Amino acid sequence: MKGVTSWYIRIGEWAFHLFVLNILWFLFSLSGLFILGIFPATAAIHAVMRKLIMSADNVSIIKLFWNTFKAEFLKSNLLGYIFLVAGFIIYINLRVLQQLDANIFNQFMIVITYIAGLLYLLTLLHVFPVLVHYNFKTIDYIKYAFVLSIGRPLQSILMIAVLVITILLFFQVPGLIPVFGIGLISFIIMKISSRSFPGLEHSYDRKNNHSTQ
Repeated sequence: MKGVTSWYIRIGEWAFHLFVLNILWFLFSLSGLFILGIFPATAAIHAVMRKLIMSADNVSIIKLFWNTFKAEFLKSNLLGYIFLVAGFIIYINLRVLQQLDANIFNQFMIVITYIAGLLYLLTLLHVFPVLVHYNFKTIDYIKYAFVLSIGRPLQSILMIAVLVITILLFFQVPGLIPVFGIGLISFIIMKISSRSFPGLEHSYDRKNNHSTQ
């Protein structure tokens, strides 16, 4: 009975954390008019989520969120807009190819573009976890996220599958989005991707200590 009660308490704590993080993500994104705020806020929510997953005691959610938002403001925006431009290019390329004649070469290029889009998505899902864990040069975050996405295919497939199910759930119950939306998505990404980081705890603690000074 005591074990059941502790599970209820744990679930309640996580529900509260997800709710608070969802609000913080929205407010900090809004503080930068979303144009400059959404990517640092996304980095911040991943940093806090990782700390919570590590079961660290006395996690100051607001303080860690704010410190990460400040520390990763420039780098996260640079990474975010690199991916935004890359995604736009892939989308335009696909739309153009779909308007061309359906010959073998164009069909081949469409398949290649779809593969590029999938790799882009997987790399994007991994890049913010990498950002909040390691101190790299900007291009190295993208390289390492790409390596993780193709080097751990089962985890990548699992991540996409769970995210698709979660998004479908949000469509069925839209009221969950303002309560748990981004927080739950961040939890899924961090929970699965964290298994790909050897020696992660030490790397994260060093970066976190540096960002909170």
